Amino acid sequence: MDPGARITPELLSWVQTALARELQALERGHQAVIEHLQHLQTMQLGSLGEKPPEVSEPEKGPIGLVDHEPSEIFQSHMSIESDKQSTATVTKDNRRFTRSPSSLKDSLTLDDGPEKPFWHPDRFVKSCGFEVFFSFLIFLQALSMAIEVQYTGLQWGYELNYEGYALPALEAWPGIPAFLQTVEMFFGCFFLVEAVLKACGLGREFLCDPWNWFDSSLVVLWLVDTLLTNLPIETPFLRLIRLMRLIRLVKLVRFVQGFDSLIVMTTSLQHSVNALLWVAVIMMMVQLLFALLLNQVLMTFVTSSFFNFSAEDQVKLFEYFGTFPRSMLTMFQMTLGTWVPVARILQEVVSPAFNIFTILHKVTVGFACIGVINGVFMQETMKVAQSDDVIMMRDVARKEKIHSKKMHSFFQYTNRSGSEITRAEWNAVMANPGARHWFAAQGLPMHDPDLVFDLLDQDRSECVTMDELLRGVSQLQGAARSMDLACLADSNRQLLSSVKALRLAQEGKPEGGQTKRSKSKEAATVRFGEPDIAVSRL
Repeated sequence: MDPGARITPELLSWVQTALARELQALERGHQAVIEHLQHLQTMQLGSLGEKPPEVSEPEKGPIGLVDHEPSEIFQSHMSIESDKQSTATVTKDNRRFTRSPSSLKDSLTLDDGPEKPFWHPDRFVKSCGFEVFFSFLIFLQALSMAIEVQYTGLQWGYELNYEGYALPALEAWPGIPAFLQTVEMFFGCFFLVEAVLKACGLGREFLCDPWNWFDSSLVVLWLVDTLLTNLPIETPFLRLIRLMRLIRLVKLVRFVQGFDSLIVMTTSLQHSVNALLWVAVIMMMVQLLFALLLNQVLMTFVTSSFFNFSAEDQVKLFEYFGTFPRSMLTMFQMTLGTWVPVARILQEVVSPAFNIFTILHKVTVGFACIGVINGVFMQETMKVAQSDDVIMMRDVARKEKIHSKKMHSFFQYTNRSGSEITRAEWNAVMANPGARHWFAAQGLPMHDPDLVFDLLDQDRSECVTMDELLRGVSQLQGAARSMDLACLADSNRQLLSSVKALRLAQEGKPEGGQTKRSKSKEAATVRFGEPDIAVSRL
């Protein structure tokens, strides 16, 4: 184009009209993209039972188009979950002294305040080693109780003259009573020291934990047990106190690091109380109805002169249906236990017509009702258990640990030059179909390895570090999440705002108190790159 050429008004008008049409089409396209993204976000939040957030109109940015690279959009929200993903890079030394939180409050207050020395009572009683040591003592105490039970059983069998128990316990296992007494005193002293250390180290916090009250009560019961043992008395209360020691084993559940299934089961049992209450109410009502019905019918048959029951038959009927507790027990036996003996008695003693009743009862109550109750009970129990804070935190921690282990293995396999993965190493590994299938199994399809590398390379250094690989793969795994949709929608809003501002500037509307004529004079020269082409307006 000749630098001295002049633009006619017709050409300028045509260019402005064409540019306006293009800007309008671009605006409509971006608006459609935003509406589609908002619709997807609303559907996703609706499926999770959450209320979609209200999106405010973004402020207009500076005039001019913004170049949004995919990597920039990805990096704009990459650091939001960096704190969550940083737990995946915990070293073995840190995990060794990390205590598993038993509640949401514990997880939020575990590292509160400045770090205290190890010998400090507060940190000492909260350390993982302290809990593991006393949990191990609880396990050893359970073994000692097993030995005590076996010793008592040997004596009982000898007193009954049971086969194989020819000697008394004192002769069969000599020295066991003294051993058990010494071990019991040893465990009691250690648990007493535990309670004192916790009371001194935790202070007021000691009174806020129900487990501390439980431990203190067991220590008091042990002191009472020790006092009563030296007295010449033997009461059922004393044996009950000794059995209370078994409850200490419940504490082991809280500090087991790898038994996630055990945590789920114990938590489910804890949250199944409400569902169990309603199940008991329904079962009692159904069994009460059938128990009263059978009792009244059989009593009518027995007292009637039409049926001539023998004394032995009447005794059998009385054993199963004579009183209300017997009838209730029989109905629960027919529903949950062996229903055939009851059905045989009704058939042989009363009438074969009762086979219809027993079969219908087993099919309707014993099969259909119990099956439905079991299904609803399991569903409600697991629903409440899965919403438990401890289970959710442990599940997230387990997934992060697995993700970190897999990414470390891939990084060690791919990295050949040092502490970073270069693009050449990345492409060489991605050329193997097995590597692409492995990433697809992780929820990240490798249709374009170069694009994925650009998204992982946050600092644009043409290398991917271990931290970038951990955070990046975690962000790219699976389908688009609410965070991804929100960031993409925000970027499109900014782009749309810039397009609107550019259109307003092109149409010549006044901004900031300046007129169209003053703006035209300031823009007397338009530059189109190198070489500069100056176009003078008429």
